[in-house]
Amino acid sequence: MIGASLKEGSLGYHVMQNNIHLKAELYPVHPVYDDVMGCRVYRSVRDIPESVDVAISVVGPDNTLQITRECAEAKVKFLIIVTSRFGEAARFKEGKLLEQKIAEAARKSGMRIVGPNCIGVLNIPFINSTFLPEYSPFSLEGMPIPPRGNINIISESGSVSGLLTAWLEEQGLGLNKLVNYGNGIDLVATDFMEYFQKDMECDVVGVYVEGIRNGRRFMEAARSLNEKKPVVILKPGSELASKAALTHTGSVATNDAILDGALKQVHVNRARNYGEFCAAIMTHSMVSDRFLNRDHFFCVGITNAGGFKVLLAESLRQYQVPESTLSVLSPGVVSELEKILPPNVTVTNPLDIVGDASSETYCKVMETLLSENNVDCILSIPSFEPASLREELVKDTARLMVEYGKPVIIASVGGELARIIRDKFQKVFVLNFDKPEDLAFAYQILRKRHQFLTKAPPPADF
Repeated sequence: MIGASLKEGSLGYHVMQNNIHLKAELYPVHPVYDDVMGCRVYRSVRDIPESVDVAISVVGPDNTLQITRECAEAKVKFLIIVTSRFGEAARFKEGKLLEQKIAEAARKSGMRIVGPNCIGVLNIPFINSTFLPEYSPFSLEGMPIPPRGNINIISESGSVSGLLTAWLEEQGLGLNKLVNYGNGIDLVATDFMEYFQKDMECDVVGVYVEGIRNGRRFMEAARSLNEKKPVVILKPGSELASKAALTHTGSVATNDAILDGALKQVHVNRARNYGEFCAAIMTHSMVSDRFLNRDHFFCVGITNAGGFKVLLAESLRQYQVPESTLSVLSPGVVSELEKILPPNVTVTNPLDIVGDASSETYCKVMETLLSENNVDCILSIPSFEPASLREELVKDTARLMVEYGKPVIIASVGGELARIIRDKFQKVFVLNFDKPEDLAFAYQILRKRHQFLTKAPPPADF
C-alpha cells in the first residue's frame, strides 16, 4: 500500500482502512511513518521481505514513474495506480507522455498495470483498492459493498463502478469481482474479458467502456466470453459522449455503427442506456442459462388488471418481440383455465384474470400455465391494490419456479406498496421490475440468449 496514511479523509487512509481486515497480508509504504493502523511501514516497496502480488499506489503523478520503477525492480506482479491527473487531464500531451514512460517501465519487468485514474479492483475478501470510506447510512457517505454473488463488472469509469456497487447492494444482488481500469495504460476491458472466461464463480459480466483500442481483439474477447456466460456492454456512442470521454479517461471515439453491427454479429447484448444496462445484468444474474436449456422459449403474460394487459402487449410490440414467441395454449390448458376462472374471463395471451382474483386463483392459473409444454416463461403483473391478493403469492411464485424450472418475471407497479412487494419478491430470488416495459425487455434479451445457446433460427415473423 504505497502512500499509506494516518490522515483521515486521505486516499492513503481510506485504502488502508478498506484492506486492513481482509485476508491479504498488508505492507504499508511511506517515507515518514513507522506504523499505520498497527502495520509496520516500509520506506520502499524494495524493502519488503516477501514477494508482493499487488501494489496499490495513491501517490501523485510526479512520483508515480519512480514508484513504478521500484515496483518493477521488486518483481511486483500487478500495480494499481489510483491517482488521477495523467492523460485525461488538461495537460493532455504531457500526461500521455508520462503514461507512456510508466507503461514502458512496467513492461520491461513483465509487471501489469491497472489505471491510472481508477478505483482499481474489488474482490472481497481479498482486495479492495477503492478509496471511498465504508458506507454509513447515518452520514450517507462511502460506497456500499454488495454481498458476494455471481456478477462481474468491468468499467472504464470509477464513478459508474461506484454507482453499480450501490445499486447491486440496494437490489440485494451479489458482486463477485469488479475492476475499474481508468485510463487503461496497460490492462483494459479486453484483458479482463479474456480473464473472466476462466472465472467459474460468475454468471454474467457487465462491461462499461468509453473507448476501444483494438477492435478486433475486443470483439473476439466479447464473443468468447459470451459463449460461456452472458455479456452486457454499455458504450456511449454519440459525438457529445465521445467528447466527454476524451476529458474523462482520455478515450478516443470508436465508429459506433461498426461496433453496433459487430456486437450483433457475435450475439453480445449492447445496452442503450444505464437503465437497460442494470436491467440486463439483473436479468441474467437471476435467470441463469440453465433456465434457457429448452427446445423453445415461448412466453405468456398474466395480470389481474386489464390496463396492465394492454400495456404489456404494447411493450412487447415496442421491444419487437415476435408474435410467434407468444405461447399458443393447447385446448386442454384453455379448458383447465376456464374451470378456474369466472365465465366473464376470455382466455387469451396476455391473460387478464380480473381484479377480484384471489392469490389462490392467481397461483392456480400460473401452475396450469407452467405445466403446459408450450409455456417456457411467465410475464406477471400482479396488482396488490385489490385486497384479494395476499403475500403468499410471492412465496408460491418462487415455489412454482423451482418446481417447474421455468422463470416467472414480475412487474410490481405503483407506489409504496408496490416497492414493498418488489422487496419481497427479491428476497425469494424472483426477478422483478417496477414497469411493464421492463418485463418485455427482460424477456426479449432472454429469448435472444436462448436463441444463441440453442442455435435456433429467428422466429418467422421477426
